Amino acid sequence: MNYSGFTLWFTGISGAGKTTISQGVAFHLKTRGFPVEILDGDVVRT
Repeated sequence: MNYSGFTLWFTGISGAGKTTISQGVAFHLKTRGFPVEILDGDVVRT
């Protein structure tokens, strides 16, 4: 398959639910066959 890539940025204050929302979006994209990678800022910093 040939995909065009894109990036979704979720921004906001700490505890706003960015990770939870991004995991939900990723789940729905994956169930539709799209390759997904989540880069969580807290994990990347460590």
